[in-house]
Amino acid sequence: MSSQRPKPRYLGSSSSGSSYSASDSDLSSTGSSSSVRHSMDNPPRVQVAVLRCLRCARAEEVTSTDHPSSSGMVQIGTNIYYCNRCAKMVGYK
Repeated sequence: MSSQRPKPRYLGSSSSGSSYSASDSDLSSTGSSSSVRHSMDNPPRVQVAVLRCLRCARAEEVTSTDHPSSSGMVQIGTNIYYCNRCAKMVGYK
């Protein structure tokens, strides 16, 4: 009674029939594999961040494309913000 293990399949192995390769029908539909426009396939990701005032803890949500001053926050350091009201009281604005 001998049990045999299946042979491991590796992605780089050319002997295995399960590795992916583009077929002729895939290439004919796009023209060639290098004609794919990567900017349309992978749009830039927009991240949402919450800016919180260091003094009064007021919070504002901004996207990665917004400037902190457009949401009423003043940046005083790396990831450190005052709201406009507190920035005036402290003297940053």
